[in-house]
Amino acid sequence: MRQQNNGRRRQNRGLNRRNYNNGGPNGNINKNTVIESSGPDGRQRGSVAQLNEKYTSLASDASSSDDRILAESFLQFADHYYRVQKEIDLNNENKESRKKTELNLSPNNSSDLELEDNNNISKKPSRRKRGFQMREAEISSDDDKNEVNNINNVKNNKSEGDKLLI
Repeated sequence: MRQQNNGRRRQNRGLNRRNYNNGGPNGNINKNTVIESSGPDGRQRGSVAQLNEKYTSLASDASSSDDRILAESFLQFADHYYRVQKEIDLNNENKESRKKTELNLSPNNSSDLELEDNNNISKKPSRRKRGFQMREAEISSDDDKNEVNNINNVKNNKSEGDKLLI
């Protein structure tokens, strides 16, 4: 027997939400991003600054109607969005300062060849090449050990021969 949906959409709570990493490399939230907030009174929707404003005004309304607990809850939400706003502003300032430093550094280099050399220096060799380099280093260290052992053996043989002569 088939289930009927009776013309209603199923509510998938939490499945349609976006996760924003504010500080991470994939943090794609900015001051204009629309966010859905499910606060104490239901859902609020807007940018970070708008949500901060909404929750602050809701807190003042709740405190004027002598509901301290609800007012404190709204103030906590407003504080959260205030902090998110400050973090977004800080991230934007950091991005701008990085762009400025990159622009200041690029005219100092005299030629494109130097830029290419600097990029090549900062890159790691491929994994395969690093493996070959490690093997070569091991082989050369083994060769060095064998030479030291041979020299020690020759010295020991000479000293034993000298003992026999005495």
